Formats: sequence, C-alpha cells, structure tokens
Amino acid sequence: MQIRDIIVGLEQLAPKRMAESWDNVGLLVGAEDWPVNKIMLALDATEDVINQCIHENVDLLITHHPMLFSKINRITTADATGRKVMKLIKHQIACYAMHTNFDVTVMGMEGAKKLGLTNPRVLQQTQQESFYKLVVYVPTDSVDKVKAVLCKEDAGHIGNYSGCSFGAEGIGSYKPEEGTNPYIGKINEMTHTNEVRLETIVRPEKLDQTIQSMLKAHPYEEVAYDVYKLENKGKIAGVGYYGYLQRDMLLEELAAFTKQAFSIPNVKVCGNLGRRVASVAISPGSGKSMVQDALRAKCDVLITGDIDHHTALDALEAGLMIIDAGHYGTEYQFVSYMKGYINEYLYRADSNYVGVAKEIEIVAAREEGPFKVM
Repeated sequence: MQIRDIIVGLEQLAPKRMAESWDNVGLLVGAEDWPVNKIMLALDATEDVINQCIHENVDLLITHHPMLFSKINRITTADATGRKVMKLIKHQIACYAMHTNFDVTVMGMEGAKKLGLTNPRVLQQTQQESFYKLVVYVPTDSVDKVKAVLCKEDAGHIGNYSGCSFGAEGIGSYKPEEGTNPYIGKINEMTHTNEVRLETIVRPEKLDQTIQSMLKAHPYEEVAYDVYKLENKGKIAGVGYYGYLQRDMLLEELAAFTKQAFSIPNVKVCGNLGRRVASVAISPGSGKSMVQDALRAKCDVLITGDIDHHTALDALEAGLMIIDAGHYGTEYQFVSYMKGYINEYLYRADSNYVGVAKEIEIVAAREEGPFKVM
C-alpha cells in the first residue's frame, strides 16, 4: 500500500475543503507513491516525535496540528522546522496534517459524546454541505453495473440513506461514424436504443473520481452525462458543539466529570462551583473566539482551552462560566479516534489490498502537554 491509499481514507473522513482558508492541511512532507507499513499518530510533529518515527521505522506520521504553518524561505538545520523537514525526507517519512478539517468533521462531536450531551448542535457554523447532481444515460443491460460503481464511490448518500438514485427509461438516438466501435448499432446507421437516465448526487470532493469510475464502467465509447451544481443545503458543519447534560449538576461536579471524560489530571474553572448547570458548549483546542457563540446559544458553561484572564472575566460577567481543560487535554482524543478509524478503513479497503490490514502497524507517539502544573 502507498501513502496515497491512506490519504484516500483520511480525506473521506475529513476532506481538505472543510479546513479554514488560513490553515495548512494534507500531505506536508513526502510523496504519495512512498510505501507505507507503519503509521504513527501524534498531536504535534515535534522533534521528539520525529525522532520516535525514525527509531521505530515509521513511514507516515499523521498529526493534528500542521508542522508547516507559515511561509518558509529556507530549509536548513539552523531552525527547528528545517531540521524536522530534513529528517523526515532523509528517512523517507511522510507527514500529513488534519487540523481544522478534523475539527469540524470529528473533534467537536466527539467532545460532545464524551460529555454525553443530548441534542448536540454546531456551536459556530463555518460551512454547509453542498452537492452536485450527476446524470448519465446508460443502456438498460448495464444499469446495475454502473449503479454499483456509483455506490462504491459513495454517490447517492443523503443523510442516513446510501445508494440513492433515480432512473427513467427512454430512447437514446445516435449515429456511429467512421472510426468508431459502437457498443450498440452499426457505423453510418441511425441507432435507437433503450436507455435509462440514471441520476444521483455526489459530494464535491468525490466528483472527479466518481465520474472517472463511471466512465470506466460504462460500455459506450462516448458517454453522455451531465453535471449540475445543486442549491440544496446539506448538513451544517462548524467548530464546537453545544447541548444539554444528561442531568443537571454543580459546576464543581462538571469539572470533575470533564477530567474523567477527557482523561486529564486537572482543569481551571471560572465561576461559582456551587451553581447548578445544564447547558454546555464544548470547543476542543483554543476556544477564546467561541465565547460569544456560547453566549448566543444560552449555554451555562463553555468547556475549552487556552482561555486568558480577561476573556474569562468578561465571559463570567456576561453570564458564561468557563472550564479550561487545556488545548492538549481537549484535543488529544485525536490520537485514539484516528487509530480506530484507520484500522476500520484498512479492513474496509482490504478487498483491494489483500492482507494489508494485518500488515500495517499503527502506533501512538509518546507525547505530553507542554505545560506542567506545579
């Protein structure tokens, strides 16, 4: 299996188009045709983590935070970024980042699940799912074959329904000219054949690949198909989630529950520990910018990280309590989630790569947060 084969699975989970415009996600170092037998997962591509990759013969490092964020003018051993890039290339280790695209597709909802929030909703909307309609005209004896290929590419996925399509029978007309090899009909004779107008919807990131797969499966030399951009509004995506606790509890209880849910040793709390709370917003990572969204959602508490002194005071005076569980503490769930997802993806892909699920090893880097409470 090559790096590109793993990337297919990563981008099915968190498409790059879901990332913020300022972000830098995807394959940052390496080549898609490099082979991969061992994957390491980490929150950050620190020098220590990269040294672990070298020591453990890792082929692909997948991180949450991008190693390369800002423009770089040179790659030398004079700075940490240059050293890291040179080490990765020297040892043929690829580096792939899933940052804000993972935040909006997975991170917030997983945080809400850890807290057991009921009726969770997006806290800060950043995007809304869009679709294209793919229409293709298929001879009746090939409809099932083409439809199967479209389903395999995940076309026709609407909400919790998959394989959605519509077919209308009709008569196709064409005249094969010199130099053609028609599936039905004879050269220079007008041909009329029974066809089905097959319609389905496709996500933008899958459109090109779906069309190519459809063309390979279609029996005609020249395939008549149309693509329409739809105005239908799909699922809302964004940063963070909010909802209700399964039972009201004291702020002090919620702080203890948060430590348990995220497996972290401590949290910082801003608010009356004896006050009862019910509605909670969770925004893993740095959540200073989420305070106003939590207030608009009429939440009692915002659980996040990286809250400074003045932001905490302003939030409290506005009626919002804060549990700062740390940037590292709220986002480290990335590692365990991705380990489970990649394992599942490899077994799903095993029909194309026989035995590969057993051959690829997935390990977690040894990491700890940058701060220690003394």
